[in-house]
Amino acid sequence: MSLLAHLWQSTLCVGVAAVLAYALRHAPARTRHAIWLLASLKFLIPLPLLVVAGTYVGRWLLPAGDPQWTAAAQWLDRSMARWSLTVTTGAGDIGPTWLAIGSAVWLAGMLAVALQRWRQWRHVRVMIRTATPLDSGREADALRRVMSSGSERRSVQLLQCSSRLEPGVTGLIRPKLLWPAGLSDRLSDEQLDAVMAHEICHIERRDNLSALAQMLVETLFWFHPMVWWVGARLIGERERACDEAVVRSGADRECYAEGILAVCGFCLRSPLASVPGVGGSTLTDRIERIMTRAHGAPIGRPVRLVLASIVAATTVMPLAVGVLSAQRPEAGAAAQNAAQPSRPGKGVTNPVLVKEVHPSYTPEAMRAKIQGGVWLQVVVLADGKVGDVKVTKSLDTVYGLDEQAVKAAKQWTFKPGTKDKKPVPVQVDIEMTFRLK
Repeated sequence: MSLLAHLWQSTLCVGVAAVLAYALRHAPARTRHAIWLLASLKFLIPLPLLVVAGTYVGRWLLPAGDPQWTAAAQWLDRSMARWSLTVTTGAGDIGPTWLAIGSAVWLAGMLAVALQRWRQWRHVRVMIRTATPLDSGREADALRRVMSSGSERRSVQLLQCSSRLEPGVTGLIRPKLLWPAGLSDRLSDEQLDAVMAHEICHIERRDNLSALAQMLVETLFWFHPMVWWVGARLIGERERACDEAVVRSGADRECYAEGILAVCGFCLRSPLASVPGVGGSTLTDRIERIMTRAHGAPIGRPVRLVLASIVAATTVMPLAVGVLSAQRPEAGAAAQNAAQPSRPGKGVTNPVLVKEVHPSYTPEAMRAKIQGGVWLQVVVLADGKVGDVKVTKSLDTVYGLDEQAVKAAKQWTFKPGTKDKKPVPVQVDIEMTFRLK
């Protein structure tokens, strides 16, 4: 499974999520947030991992050699090419130099993003260390009122900080609510309760955890523009979801909207996406939604079935593919690799070469004018593919010709050797020749 194939599949999931989010634009924001979050998490979960997990489940759950399941596996092999999203990249043509350059660029970008996140988190940590606990006063009374009317049962520590950053929540297990000094003077009691309810909603929804997952995706796949686009959608929908929850709890729409405007006029936006606050989305759009349609239209049973089917297609289907793959006649390929291969003779026939791939010269070896042959010991598996490859007579270990010979040999295919008319792994010796024209 190549990186390009994984990126293609993940990008396709983002496209499907965009279509669903648009189709459900009048639905509750929490539904769209869940859709975008699943599309983001797809970047962390390659489909082959689910297929491999299904293979182990299939070997444990289904009887080996069952004709019914074997027939299903053979049907799967015939139909796989019609719907598989796997793509070929010609990775054998990518030289070690370009691979090293690409890896270095990716690593540099990942470290740069991680360093930026770390600096932002250090700033938040300094705020937490220098903050003062608020156990009494208007803010503490508002927090107690909101907590008593909500479903959150964890204790929330209220901290007053000197920074003018917007109110924000930090901490996964023991949440802390950072409250800027002086903000409460600009809010009425009703506005204070509504803004406090917004922050508690972030805690109830575990928005810190989903934001951390998105930050991990952005750090690993920093080069993919869709990752950052999805991150912006997630921030917007999580804020709208909290707005809907606050209005649904009975807060006055106009009072709540005025409270948000007062916060945005007094405070700066939080530098870290994993510290959700009151801002973080298009302010005009949010105020309009609060005043007109903050609840979101409920989604019907057919739409829920469609969403469940899409989730099943991206999770259950790869697992099912792995389960059926375990019933293929050649499903023991891993065992064949580990098994002792036979040598031609004594009833064992030679494999017949079907596809040959010639080795490529490295530029360094061409400049050094190295010529000759590399002898390889190759295991041809029962499915005709090449398994283990071992260099028995080396030509060049400095400029990469031995490595190129092994790489080319692994792309050969054979009509497998047989024993008692059954395909078996066979060990053969081949020579890869390098000649300068």
